[in-house]
Amino acid sequence: MAFPLHNAARNGDVASLTAQIGEGANLELRDAQASAAAESGRRTALHLAAWAGHLDCVKALVAAGAQISAAAQDEMTALHFAATKGNVEVIKFLLRPTADGGGGMKVNSKTRIGVNALMLAAKQGHKEAVAVLLERKADPAATDRRGLTAAQMCKDEELKAVLQEAFEARQASTAGNAVDAEKQHKKQRNLKKARDEEGRPQQPAAAAPAAAPERAQQEAQRAAAGDGQDEEEEEAAAPAIGAELPPEVAARLAREAAEGDAAAAAAQQGAAAGGDEGQAAAGGAAAAAGAAAEARPAKKPRVVLACEDEDFEDED
Repeated sequence: MAFPLHNAARNGDVASLTAQIGEGANLELRDAQASAAAESGRRTALHLAAWAGHLDCVKALVAAGAQISAAAQDEMTALHFAATKGNVEVIKFLLRPTADGGGGMKVNSKTRIGVNALMLAAKQGHKEAVAVLLERKADPAATDRRGLTAAQMCKDEELKAVLQEAFEARQASTAGNAVDAEKQHKKQRNLKKARDEEGRPQQPAAAAPAAAPERAQQEAQRAAAGDGQDEEEEEAAAPAIGAELPPEVAARLAREAAEGDAAAAAAQQGAAAGGDEGQAAAGGAAAAAGAAAEARPAKKPRVVLACEDEDFEDED
């Protein structure tokens, strides 16, 4: 069963097509000409217009909001139908970016069996369509489910040579890109390694064992403290000269002083009686007594006396 919208699209009747669009026709309505039983496998008006090469009808349907990526049997889109028939102008429009008023379709999209628009055009020998698709960056190295490229599907020798040259150029470019990518990755790894080394904190030097120096310091402090304490004890145990003496010692020192005074007086009397010789002898005795008196306290700067347990007797 044919629908008026589909008939207008297939036949290129733009007036009838636009009239039906204005009346609100269903743009996604599917025809019954396909062998697929499912409704989604049938063709829309856009598919038929692309297949027939009616660019004005294609533009009118796209402008009216027809689904550009709708798929028919074997997931073929409007681009695949146009490539199969070699409709160059429709192909250009469908591949044109939407920002430029085109369909914005992807050039390397594939059908259910893995073929793209370039393979379909090459298989049918559409040289101009192949040239346009290659210009729009179609991949000559792409393969279908059987592993065949567009060049292998092509029966035209001249066109096959063009596709083979494009295939080899693509392979060389891919290899070069792989080498460049590897170089770039290596460079990035080196940069990352350098950044990591710069940002890595320096390992602190192994600290020398501090136990021994600390122990020695503590022992030195204890020794110094012990020496000071011993000196304090000695100073405390030894009374300074002039400190208060026991009565017995004081009495003995007094007797010795008195004896010295008596000797000095005797010497003076002998000098007066015996002349110069006696005076010299008396002077010598007096000097000796004075030296002895001065030497006794200087001979021992400190006097340590243990007088508590010892009894002192007076001399006769």
